[in-house]
Amino acid sequence: MKKLLAITLLLVVAAGSISAQQERQQKETRVIIKQEKERTGFYTIRFGAWWPEDQEKEFRIGENLYDQTDAQIEQSQALGLDFHFRKMMTHPMYFDVSAGAWYTSYTFDFKEAVSNIEEEFENVDAWAVIVPVTLGLSVQPLPPETPIQPYAMVGIGAYVGITGRDLLLVSNDNRSDDTKSYVRLGYYFGAGLDFLFADSFGISIGAKYQFLEFQELLYTQQKDFTGLQATIGIAMTL
Repeated sequence: MKKLLAITLLLVVAAGSISAQQERQQKETRVIIKQEKERTGFYTIRFGAWWPEDQEKEFRIGENLYDQTDAQIEQSQALGLDFHFRKMMTHPMYFDVSAGAWYTSYTFDFKEAVSNIEEEFENVDAWAVIVPVTLGLSVQPLPPETPIQPYAMVGIGAYVGITGRDLLLVSNDNRSDDTKSYVRLGYYFGAGLDFLFADSFGISIGAKYQFLEFQELLYTQQKDFTGLQATIGIAMTL
């Protein structure tokens, strides 16, 4: 009888221990799922390049146009930063806000390009900064807790173009500075991929095709900035 009571008591204790352990595991599982589902937004900070339609070609100043001068033009690739925030509205739809800054420079040498003609200017150093501020939507098909997050995006917004030039005058060896700014409406479509190797941190790649054309030539001799942007950087989650 005593043996039977002892065995019964042992079984009860063992069953209680197993039940308690299972309950703890279920709680831990629920907590983990809850933490993963709290990914309701994504921040990305990416660096990249932009390939606009207008590249090295002729040089224009005032009413004067100098064509076939590609060899005397030095134009840097447009490089910049893109900041992108996506907030879940209802899965798989996200509301997007993005802003960036893209820089390019341009140098034209009159001495090399125009021979046997007396010009007022010796060379021109110009630059441009494009600052897009856009709103958009993105579609992220996979669940928020998935570490790999591909998405497609589209957006529209204001594109601020700030441009300046530095003219070296032949006559008195002085420089003349000039700066202008423009604002145009533009839009884009693209895609991105965030790979999260931690709970709230990972790497991000993106590609946007921008549609943007200013009404006037910037001092970098660019007007049509329609073209591809490719970026890579880091991703963080809310």
